Amino acid sequence: MIDVRSLNSGWYYKPSFEGPFVGAGAPLDGWERIELPHANRELPFNGFDEAEYQFVSTYARDIEASAEEASRRSFLDFEGVMCACELWLNGEAVGGHRGGYTPFTVELTGRLRPGPNRLVVMVDSTERPDVPPFGHVVDYLCYGGIYREAWLRFQDRACIRELFARPERCLEEAKDLRVQLELDLGGGPAEGLELSCELRALPAGEGVASAPAGPGALLASSGRARADAAGRAEIWMEGIGGLRTWELADPALYLLEASLWRGLELLDRRPARVGFREAEFRPEGFFLNGRRLKLVGLNRHQAYPYSGYAMPARAQRRDAEILKRELGLNLVRTSHYPQSRHFLDACDELGLLVFEEIPGWQHIGDEAWKELSCAAVEEMIRRDRNRPSVILWGVRINESKDDREFYERTNEIAHRLDPTRQTGGVRCIERSELLEDVYTYNDFVHAGGGAALKRPRRVTGLRRSVPYLVTEHDGHMYPTKRFDNEERLAEHALRHARVLDAAFRTPGISGAIGWCAFDYNTHKDFGSGDRICYHGVSDMFRVPKYAAALYASQAEPALVGPVLEAASLFAKGERSAARLLPIEVYTNCEEVVLYRSGERVGAFLPDRERFPGLPHPPVAIRDLIGERLEGSRFSRRDRALLRRLVGVAFSQGLESLGPLDLARFGLLLKRYGLGRADAEELIAKYTVAWGQADERFELVGLVGGKEVARRTYGADARYESLELRADSAALALPSGGGWDATRLVLRALDQYGNLHPFAAECVELSVEGPARILGPTRVPLIGGCSAFWLRTIGETGRAVVRAEGARRSAAPAEIAVSPA
Repeated sequence: MIDVRSLNSGWYYKPSFEGPFVGAGAPLDGWERIELPHANRELPFNGFDEAEYQFVSTYARDIEASAEEASRRSFLDFEGVMCACELWLNGEAVGGHRGGYTPFTVELTGRLRPGPNRLVVMVDSTERPDVPPFGHVVDYLCYGGIYREAWLRFQDRACIRELFARPERCLEEAKDLRVQLELDLGGGPAEGLELSCELRALPAGEGVASAPAGPGALLASSGRARADAAGRAEIWMEGIGGLRTWELADPALYLLEASLWRGLELLDRRPARVGFREAEFRPEGFFLNGRRLKLVGLNRHQAYPYSGYAMPARAQRRDAEILKRELGLNLVRTSHYPQSRHFLDACDELGLLVFEEIPGWQHIGDEAWKELSCAAVEEMIRRDRNRPSVILWGVRINESKDDREFYERTNEIAHRLDPTRQTGGVRCIERSELLEDVYTYNDFVHAGGGAALKRPRRVTGLRRSVPYLVTEHDGHMYPTKRFDNEERLAEHALRHARVLDAAFRTPGISGAIGWCAFDYNTHKDFGSGDRICYHGVSDMFRVPKYAAALYASQAEPALVGPVLEAASLFAKGERSAARLLPIEVYTNCEEVVLYRSGERVGAFLPDRERFPGLPHPPVAIRDLIGERLEGSRFSRRDRALLRRLVGVAFSQGLESLGPLDLARFGLLLKRYGLGRADAEELIAKYTVAWGQADERFELVGLVGGKEVARRTYGADARYESLELRADSAALALPSGGGWDATRLVLRALDQYGNLHPFAAECVELSVEGPARILGPTRVPLIGGCSAFWLRTIGETGRAVVRAEGARRSAAPAEIAVSPA
């Protein structure tokens, strides 16, 4: 049987490499004790030199093995090492790997001895031109270290190497499951080896409950199938009843267990989670389980402040939760490389579709480089082809030129290893040769005005319609910091809204994936001069900008709750020329009622004239007078004229009023005997309202005529309190070693409970108990906000986190740290 041991603790680290380090008895005095995942260097938030992490380092640890373990087949499994490595066991070279985004295995059989064994890993984190994505500039950082988990695995001589589950007849009441198995015979014969499969409901706590019979219940089983001489077998499990399809709102998962037998002896067992679903891109759009679904997604980099790629399972899973449950997305693209299995596990469990692609950014290297890229295609697909969330393989280097021979090869590998999924290849050039199943294109035509997206046939240059997906938009066309001026933040959100609207209105576009979910560190050749690309709808700490609310508002309240977010501070001088209007409100409510100083202004509806394609267009408030002139001496017609003229003036400026509008306004004043001073007083009262004591604006969101959300804003906002909130109130020490972490967010709040973006004080962070802060413990509030991650240190207990500023201090956050 298989035995797996965690290798995530007990490591020693040296930020250099020398030949004597690989010796079996090399001293480790003065080396740093570390746990995996590990970044080879903790980095500043911004303004650093990317060369700081580009060096060769050494990881070493001792492995204890019993005599029985030493006699078995043994393997080292690494999930991700950036970007190349070489391994030694007891001074003997045992293998290595080039490529930082895919897992690899090194066999130790016959080399592991009873007692202590010294394992040494030399990690090369330089940007080697022979390893994808390197060879030219890259618009993201790749960091360094053993940044994912590692394991020691013991097996019997024959074991299961690969399990590929292929659900079929997924939309039928009685479903089929085709299981393809490949054995590692270990040099022995296949004679006498048999395989069987069982399908069970998931154990408790592992995703969506998949069967009414209870956790772990047996749902179907197969007879035994003999392995052929090459160690392959195929098992059909037919007519399985009582199974649910994997849906976005009901991502039902099942546990498949394949067993390897010799007679009555169980040699190995391999589990895999499966979901029954059909996913297909067609010229008329994308279809999930036979129903058309417009794809709304964002690109995600797996990078975090300070620690780069090295973050544990909870943090990876949290990103998927943010994308699905807070932003309301149905798709994520793993730009531009395969990402953490923990992130993908969460996508399976949450019902978040995935477009997964190979490492790369524009550059194609030599033949040896292409060989590594083809190997990455295979490693990616073999790792993730059982995932129901993955609907498309990206088999082309992002934004690269056409290369027929290379991309014919990558497509062939993908289709051979996984005939059940289509391929895509992200390009930024029109009329590119289509070798994949889906034409995937980065469309940056929108620059604020004019077209929001190109017509698919113009891009493809083909006479026929083909499956088509927009894989990037916006992003670098309008970089926006979370602490930018309100007008820029509001326009940033509107640009995403215009592109999504165009995607919804165009039947031949399967969907649009915006660039991008989170800001990210980058090389000196890109970004805003501080090694950050501010392209996200949220910042690097996952704190949302207004554009995030646009995405969330397109989801139904059942998924994300009622969304009601104004793209405004309601401050009188924040916008140019004190133009208060228009105020865009991102909401999934049916209507929004505005109150000012407790007085009803009016009800406002989603702006379907500007955004006819969006499920939930933003509500545009262009009138602050509304119903407040009811009962005044102005006639109904004159009230409407006054509202319109004042709305135009405070949206576009007085200069936007033409001669005819000015003449109408003059006649209105004359009819009521009003002079210039009267007019100025009237307009000021209902717009800027200088000197008014009650500065409140209230938005009330209604669904079915009932209030479901309420937000209060004020032109008199002040820094009232400091809030410290943790994503998780409990952390768990992983069994066998490693660490856990959760994000804590610091927010300066005004008296209405809103973020106060102008609070800029420095906050001192401290921790009592078994945890430590990743990054600095003195942090500035940027745009009224900051965040950090708290990690475990191998001990249990209660961690108390405090945040103290010069003006305000937050209530402490308590985090319980327990065994897994």
